[in-house]
Amino acid sequence: MIAAAVPSAYLLTRSDSGWPVHVHGDGDVLDPGGSHLGVFAWVWVLWLPVFAGGIGYAIHQWLPSQRSNPRHGWTGPVAASGVVLGALWLWAAQSGSAAAAFWLAAALVGIGLTAIHLGTTSPAGSRSEQAVTDIPSGILLGVGSLALLVCLGSWLVETDADVGGWGAEAWTLIALVSLVVGVTTVCMTGRGQLPVALSVVFGLAGLGFARLLANQPAVWMAAAAFIAGFLVIVSAGSRRHQVDHARRRAQRAWLKAEASAHADAVEPEAVHI
Repeated sequence: MIAAAVPSAYLLTRSDSGWPVHVHGDGDVLDPGGSHLGVFAWVWVLWLPVFAGGIGYAIHQWLPSQRSNPRHGWTGPVAASGVVLGALWLWAAQSGSAAAAFWLAAALVGIGLTAIHLGTTSPAGSRSEQAVTDIPSGILLGVGSLALLVCLGSWLVETDADVGGWGAEAWTLIALVSLVVGVTTVCMTGRGQLPVALSVVFGLAGLGFARLLANQPAVWMAAAAFIAGFLVIVSAGSRRHQVDHARRRAQRAWLKAEASAHADAVEPEAVHI
């Protein structure tokens, strides 16, 4: 599935010159100026580590040392589902279907949350395994959340939605606050989920600069995006510092207990000598 999805994603998004690009013209799903939630096209470079991680995992799982690894019972389906759904989302965004892209992004968020939960309860056994499973799944959740945000804005603009009669500014802020609350909640699990936080901050930076450099700048939205990115990275960094500090304290307590037990076991004469 991964071997088929990765080249399919390229074929579905490549331009006439052969480079993989995303549609971001006026009125398209990924148009940076299509809504207050639009981001610059360079944000979607985040898909590269997701697809690269899928290929790396496909190779990693065939290693002789990994044949008895019980984690492959869930990491394999998660990696394949994330890559396939990512290719389908690229196709939906390229074809201009905001509704399909929105629901595919929602499915990507679900896959990402599942991967984060399972990765927290069943940690990777090595750094190489973490590099091809946990890091790509974290970026998948981040880019899926950004895709959900952008596609929601495009869909609401396309349908001329006016949630509660409050105007576009209101539902824009509601969507942004919901993203920040959800991501910070995830970042308070495990060791901070830095791949999720960094990918979301990268996307929020693209959103903020898109609002500042638009034909009609929305400074309030740019400020909200930058503040949201700051809150996300602070929550992830705070959680990682807290977990690492607790680990160091536990390690010092263990070393102290070992030294005390060793001292109690030494004969008095040996101590005197």
